[in-house]
Amino acid sequence: MVLPVGINADSSTIGGDLHALRSMLERFKEAGFSAVEIPVHGVECILGGKLRQSQTERVQRILSEYPFLYTVHGPDPVNLCDEKDPEIHSSALRASIDFAKAIRARIVVYHGSYRTPTASRIEDAAHNKKSIHSTHSTHDSRRGSVISEWADEIERLKRIGEYAEKQGVTLAVENIFRQGQERTYRIDPRLLAEVIGAVDSKGIGICFDFGHGYLSAQEEGFSYREALEAVIPHLVHLHIHDNLGIPSASGSGGNGRKPLDAFVLGEGDLHLPPGWGRVPYEEVLPLVQPTYRGVWMMEIHPRFSEAYEEAIRWILSRIGGPKGAGGSLRNGGSNGG
Repeated sequence: MVLPVGINADSSTIGGDLHALRSMLERFKEAGFSAVEIPVHGVECILGGKLRQSQTERVQRILSEYPFLYTVHGPDPVNLCDEKDPEIHSSALRASIDFAKAIRARIVVYHGSYRTPTASRIEDAAHNKKSIHSTHSTHDSRRGSVISEWADEIERLKRIGEYAEKQGVTLAVENIFRQGQERTYRIDPRLLAEVIGAVDSKGIGICFDFGHGYLSAQEEGFSYREALEAVIPHLVHLHIHDNLGIPSASGSGGNGRKPLDAFVLGEGDLHLPPGWGRVPYEEVLPLVQPTYRGVWMMEIHPRFSEAYEEAIRWILSRIGGPKGAGGSLRNGGSNGG
């Protein structure tokens, strides 16, 4: 059986416009994808941490017109470790899970939590940059302490996991590249795997983002292969895209440059079609294939939409299956949850 090949519906492109969502779904159908990742924030179904029922129903009606299997991307700013108002962040994540249940999605992607140093800690963080932010010691210097350091986060994730499991949903915590000065477990997938292992919940797993992992490995100095091997026991979802592994000189992830400028210099999180960059897919895909049973979810910037068919052919040539279709499962099938 060929597992579904999916594509992300870009949140900024939708921007709350359901006509834009429909146009994207038409293009995805034309290209031959069989799964789509819906950004709950992009379709404006959450306001103030609460699910907007009427908007959700409108989105639901549109999605039901298409034969896709759906997954959900939670709101980018949600952070369970937020120091100002953690409750609204937790509420928004639960609302994302409720949205997933409403559209019959089994996966909700969460970018993971982080702590931003307060003014009183910045000097100490800078002084200890070698141990906290070093590009070579992210994991080795903290391996024994990650569980104790994130004990409160582990408990929060356990509660979220219990809620997700009751809704028939799995929360997939995603690895991401460094977002400035932050304390987090989400950059090095080995730390992420330790945290998720400690959570030990059927409602919580890992979304491994190949592009983020490669960029972070180059920037932080850890082994890309070892990082992927660490997450495989907890793997429920994938994000597939490419980049050149060049950290941006203007800031982590290339966020300081306009996308076209970052493209010219090959910097940061470019979200290129797979095969356009340097992510060593030929080496790492065979590590995932034997046990992975989820969606092969592309996360390609919509600027490259003309390459959608090429991307489908690329992945199917590596995971097996007919090159004219992006998988056979429809909504309601297994997607790793």
